[in-house]
Amino acid sequence: MSAILAAFDTEAALSGALSRLRSEQVGVLETYTPKKLDADTSSSRLPLVIFVAGLTGAALAFALMTYADVWNYPLDIGGRPKFSWPAFVPIAFEVGVLWAIAAGFFGFFVANRLPKLYEPVDECESFRQASRDGWFVLVSSDDPDLLARARKLLDDLRPAVIEDVPE
Repeated sequence: MSAILAAFDTEAALSGALSRLRSEQVGVLETYTPKKLDADTSSSRLPLVIFVAGLTGAALAFALMTYADVWNYPLDIGGRPKFSWPAFVPIAFEVGVLWAIAAGFFGFFVANRLPKLYEPVDECESFRQASRDGWFVLVSSDDPDLLARARKLLDDLRPAVIEDVPE
């Protein structure tokens, strides 16, 4: 997959370029900026995954304790009923929190495609200041015609630097 990296001087210039590139549909766009862009429309499903994992963990822990105490090995302690559910709630809550934390931890890596120790974009000379004060957009595509359109469009937008990303 070939790619082009363009650096802009300001956040406004990058936002304008992104809207123009999205409207032209020139390929896959990735931004590298020191802060989150206002125009960034991507939303994460990670909070929903964490919530569902927490509920699933709590339900499974509750079901496991119910099975163990009611059907598998019932004990008559002090005349309490076999299904004494209030005793199961704290442990079920703790297991639910554990599952939610594990889902968040591993989901973060999956959502950010980590660990990725090498990216070809790291080889670009202008990319060295990306985390400090750079406003970058990476346009990648398998179609050379789309990349040629993207380069022409980026030339019209007048970025500070345009580089081909080595493969």
